Amino acid sequence: MKLITNPNEFFEELKQRDVKIKKPLLTIVLPLAVILSAYQYLIMNKISQAFPKELAQFFMIGAYIGIIGSFIGMFAVWFIVAVIMHGVSSFFDGKGSFRRTFEFTGYGFLPSLIGAIITTPTTSPKSNFLKSPQVNWFKIPPSLKR
Repeated sequence: MKLITNPNEFFEELKQRDVKIKKPLLTIVLPLAVILSAYQYLIMNKISQAFPKELAQFFMIGAYIGIIGSFIGMFAVWFIVAVIMHGVSSFFDGKGSFRRTFEFTGYGFLPSLIGAIITTPTTSPKSNFLKSPQVNWFKIPPSLKR
């Protein structure tokens, strides 16, 4: 809670302890990756309903690959942000290990996690009420064939 109410004190205390990447990983980044992947599944599932069943199956295969990529991508983003932060810090003669920077940037995803916790449950039930148009991709109107 101190991370939200008094971040200066939180990070000051954290600096005095050993580096523990596991804490931001398990409490912030991993839950965020799971929520974002679940949300993407809900959206892709809804979009696939607009396609004929034959095409929807292929669409969902791509969606599953995208969901896995989204999950893995969250960790890649964490790593990239940490590299950028560490590089900027080094440019200004900052001192410290990359592991510490990696740990601290993990805590920086807390606002995204809070946003995902609010957004996903509030928009997901609404998507169940949306009607996907049934598009027949095989019947092209003659006016579009030119």
